[in-house]
Amino acid sequence: MTDSSNNAVTAGWGSDIRAAAVGALMPFGAGLLVLVGYLWLDVFGVFLGLGGAIWWAVWWRRKHGRFFPRDVEGGPFILTIVLAGILFIAALASL
Repeated sequence: MTDSSNNAVTAGWGSDIRAAAVGALMPFGAGLLVLVGYLWLDVFGVFLGLGGAIWWAVWWRRKHGRFFPRDVEGGPFILTIVLAGILFIAALASL
């Protein structure tokens, strides 16, 4: 039997939690972006929201090389949390 502890797939609990949080926040934030666009500008806002969501996904992928990297950096992670929070508050305020 071989020891597989040296060949770890994960970078640690903190990295796993950040990757899971990003996996939940990215579609949530994209949906909020479309919702806020619709609430503010009707159908035109939906198109702007979709464009913003696509830009966000492209920026993330270019920054990390893939959508869900093993090690998520702190800066883009915090930026994603802050943007999702701002969009959530804007959506609640627009209802």
